[in-house]
Amino acid sequence: MEKKYCFLIFGILISVFILNPLAFAQNTQATIDNATLENEELEDDTLDDDLFEDYDDTIEPQSIADPLYYFNYAMYSFNDFLYFAAIKPISTGYKFIMPTTIRKGVNNFFHNLLFPLRFVNNFLQWEVRDAGTEIEIFLINSFVGVLGFGQIAQNKFDLHTSDEDLGLTFGTYSIGNGFYLVLPILGPSTLRDAVGRAGDYFLRPVNYLEPWELSLAVYSYDSINAMSFRLGDYEALKEAAIDPYIALRDAYIQYRKERLKD
Repeated sequence: MEKKYCFLIFGILISVFILNPLAFAQNTQATIDNATLENEELEDDTLDDDLFEDYDDTIEPQSIADPLYYFNYAMYSFNDFLYFAAIKPISTGYKFIMPTTIRKGVNNFFHNLLFPLRFVNNFLQWEVRDAGTEIEIFLINSFVGVLGFGQIAQNKFDLHTSDEDLGLTFGTYSIGNGFYLVLPILGPSTLRDAVGRAGDYFLRPVNYLEPWELSLAVYSYDSINAMSFRLGDYEALKEAAIDPYIALRDAYIQYRKERLKD
């Protein structure tokens, strides 16, 4: 039983590491070449428009306490190695053999599955209208969009999700970031967001799949599919930064601050 949950948690960490750092990395670089997306037509709400907005270089870097610098830097180095040694090669091969239409449909499906996480956190933030919109989107996409593979609610009814998580919910309650934290595989975070992710775990339907091998396989596939749309973003950020560790730290804090304002 203990072994089962260890593997399940490991799969969750891999998924979050892939999606989270590269999301805010795109926000921080207005110079990133749009050609890296190779005309993937990412107008879908699935990939979260926030992740692809140009970085406003007039905003000063965000400061945060980093008392665990040596630990954090070691974890950053480990995550960097893992990305180039395994995650990027696998995602590149997957992108080569899998048509864009299928990858987008899969992305839409997994985005639709995260309805409980978005709904609960919007409700906890007293965003009742947004919570109601989440219900509409989920029902329309689940039934008319065939289990969410098609985003009918976004494309035909002009409805848009409000992607929230427990870390942002804590922020709306005036709970500060705490200190900066980089975890193995999980990537950049803060004390507040790390606690939030632990709570969000229970709102992700895939976590309840049995047996654990199935849950791990689903997480891995979702992560690789999502990564196939963002290849090159992390590399571009590293190349543009004098100190990639500092750049990622400042980028993450600024990204979360902007998300909190939305």
